[in-house]
Amino acid sequence: MSKQVGTTAVILAAGLGTRMKSSMGKVRHTVLGMPLVVHVVRAALESGAERVVVVVGHQAEEVEKEVRLWLPEAPLEFALQANPQGTGHAVLMAETQTEGSAKVLILNGDVPGIQASTLRDLEDSYNSNGGKLALATSTVAQPTGYGRMVRSGEGALTHIAEQKDATSTEKEIREINVGLYLCERSFLFEALHAAGTDNAQGEIYLTHVVPHAVSQGLAIGTVSVDEGPEMWGINNRVELARVEAALRRQVNERHMLAGVTLTDPDTVTIAPQVTIGPDTLIRGGCRLEGNTSIGEGCTVDEGAVIKNATLDADVHVKPYCVIEDAKVGSGTAVGPFAHLRPGTHLEANVKVGNFVETKKAHLKAGAKASHLSYLGDCEIGEESNIGAGTITCNYDGVNKFRTVLGKGVFIGSDTQLVAPVELGDGAFVGAGTTVTSNVPAGALAISRSDQKNIEGWVARKNARREKKKNESKR
Repeated sequence: MSKQVGTTAVILAAGLGTRMKSSMGKVRHTVLGMPLVVHVVRAALESGAERVVVVVGHQAEEVEKEVRLWLPEAPLEFALQANPQGTGHAVLMAETQTEGSAKVLILNGDVPGIQASTLRDLEDSYNSNGGKLALATSTVAQPTGYGRMVRSGEGALTHIAEQKDATSTEKEIREINVGLYLCERSFLFEALHAAGTDNAQGEIYLTHVVPHAVSQGLAIGTVSVDEGPEMWGINNRVELARVEAALRRQVNERHMLAGVTLTDPDTVTIAPQVTIGPDTLIRGGCRLEGNTSIGEGCTVDEGAVIKNATLDADVHVKPYCVIEDAKVGSGTAVGPFAHLRPGTHLEANVKVGNFVETKKAHLKAGAKASHLSYLGDCEIGEESNIGAGTITCNYDGVNKFRTVLGKGVFIGSDTQLVAPVELGDGAFVGAGTTVTSNVPAGALAISRSDQKNIEGWVARKNARREKKKNESKR
């Protein structure tokens, strides 16, 4: 038996999503850079759920892998719905995993806009109405496709009429079922085991919990959700874009109210879990994804893409940079057009300029690589200067090797550092050099051949060309 917990969240994520017209399962599609189902799992955990069971079906292994990748520390379990027979049947697939739970919170995996605050409101309604069942409703302008909330003349909920089963009168009802439930566990599975399949789709409906509660004279709590992204499910790519736009506005407004300047918020995409310090300025066309953290007083210019990165205070990211799985120290300038690949660590007051690419590179305080260089698997000492066109040759076709530079090293332009190699403090490397062995501290390394000037060579070349041209005319 599973350990005793207060609330287990069950997230329904088994659907095929045929209207997405995609080879990828619906809940794996992304909003603000994060899979739909991950948004829902995060909301459930933030609301206080102690365990989450994701019911999977189509592409089950891929969905599980994706959720675990995004939330490696979360208390997750997965249940398989191999032969879908309705929403109630999907919840029944999680019956074993919910053992030991007092309550079961049920959410749909394709509604990424749900907020933890609404889930907490749902629990308040559950507690104040006898602690058996509470669910979310919304009153909408166009209810077609949704289950209708059917109430008695006194306003008490009697049942939910699904679109295909609803009478013409019931179809006029504008209060709809959001698909969000909080149930006492024993009541929930009693209701689902008692549910039949006498309906238009021949399925076990989760909505059967409502008439089951009514038959027992139980009070049913309800929470009203505004029409909008909290109740919008996603069935096609038009709806995907609509939800992304709405959530983008919500996230961006939250940051702006907290002291972040977005010069063109309609074109800036910020993942929900990103943190940004006050007095940071972010220009148009930027994407901030994953577990990114940006400090105070930073500037992120147009077109930057930053994912799973940490930027300390006063960092300047110039236009069209890509930064992923990297750390950037305070006062550092990056770009334009720089690419910081995973494993990059730039300490304070570093400069990485235009068209510089780094990977597993540690540039210590004050180091500079101003343009047109590749720095991979390397350590660059304090105040060292990397000239244009420098390459750390870190791969021999089989293995990767490291390049280590001490403090105050000067690398001339168009230099190749063939790893493994170390350069001591204050070493100089002349332009055009290929370094294949260690350079002692304070030494000059130079390997280019001596220059030779051939006097009159250009005139002789031009004379030969003119002669050949005249001969061709004869």
